[in-house]
Amino acid sequence: MKKRWWIIGSVVVLLGAGFVGINMMGSQQAMGVPVNIGTPTKSALESKILTSGIVIVEDKQKQYANVNGTLREFVVKEGDKVKKGQVIAKIDTTDVDSRLLDLEAQMEVAKANLAKAQIGVEPEEVAQERERVTQAQREYDAAKREYDRMNQLFSSGASTQQEVDKAKSILDNALSALNVAKQQSALKQKGPRKEDIAAQQAQINKLAVERTQLEKERVQSVVVAPANGTVIGVAADNGQYVNKGTEILTLANLDNLLIQADINESDVGKLKLGQTATIEGITLGKQMLNAQITRIAPIATTSQSSSGQSEKTRVKVILKPQGDLSALKPGFHVDINILAEKIDNALQVPIEAVQQEADGSTFVWISENGIAKKQKVVTGTENELFSHIKQGLNGDEQIILGPVEALSEGAPVMPMSGGPAPMGM
Repeated sequence: MKKRWWIIGSVVVLLGAGFVGINMMGSQQAMGVPVNIGTPTKSALESKILTSGIVIVEDKQKQYANVNGTLREFVVKEGDKVKKGQVIAKIDTTDVDSRLLDLEAQMEVAKANLAKAQIGVEPEEVAQERERVTQAQREYDAAKREYDRMNQLFSSGASTQQEVDKAKSILDNALSALNVAKQQSALKQKGPRKEDIAAQQAQINKLAVERTQLEKERVQSVVVAPANGTVIGVAADNGQYVNKGTEILTLANLDNLLIQADINESDVGKLKLGQTATIEGITLGKQMLNAQITRIAPIATTSQSSSGQSEKTRVKVILKPQGDLSALKPGFHVDINILAEKIDNALQVPIEAVQQEADGSTFVWISENGIAKKQKVVTGTENELFSHIKQGLNGDEQIILGPVEALSEGAPVMPMSGGPAPMGM
């Protein structure tokens, strides 16, 4: 019997405890949902793009062999500094020298022929041609007399037709020889032909062009630095035979370094020429370099990620660092912090306080006399922590920071501890 009363008493105690718990929960609900409260602040708001980049040098140029030959006196190494006009190497051009000597001999012959053509025929040569005409004339006259005699003999029956034909053939040959002699004599007396002079002059011009080219090759056989710079690449060895166009070395101006960075598509719209940035990196230690965007690529490139499953469209940005660049080397990787936008005295709230409706509009929860209320806002620039409120708040509202999942319009809320806290940077 005692055991039954003990059981009944235990049930009554448990039920009593349950009612107490329900009363406490009801009391807390009547006081309001516990929430974190803050107030908007006004201060400078900066939006930054964080990325990485690689140090490059654009002010560089490769040097090539301008002639065929063996590379001599080529002793520069990577890292050596050279000055404009400094002799870097020489190319043995023995074959060029021998070709020049042969060309000079050809030009002397061509000049002599031109001089002869310009002077024309000597008087002795004219006299000789006239003598040839006289001799040809005598031979023709003799052949004509012989032919006439044969015709008379043939008419009287003292000669045959065969003898007449033979005399006629000799006469024709004599006439032809006479005509040739007269033409040669006329040409000699006429003087030098323009065509002959032009041909000789053309030959001399051709040889002169070849000589100029060879002399140019002889000069270009000496490789000199085109500008002040540092040797960043050596592509040939001393004693190596090189052909015209063979790469010898790469020279760069390491005082004019650039930072190349790929920017994600979502951040491209925030970029403008002239925007400032800071450069950091392991090689810089605690040093931070100022930089400025000097170029934005006009097209985007798509590159696949290391996982092989996702792709990102990127735009290449070139920044020009300023300051002591001695710690930067082409190929180094650095961290880049680009200042995309800065608003002075911006009214701002923590970014997690801004909520979005189904229609895309934005709002924040505020506590007004202990009651939760939606306040529509228009946002602007934001960074990873704060959002700029362009419209909707005047700055003295009590902003509900969270939790906001269980809030509803008109629900009572209660600050978790103390009063509203400011939300500055």
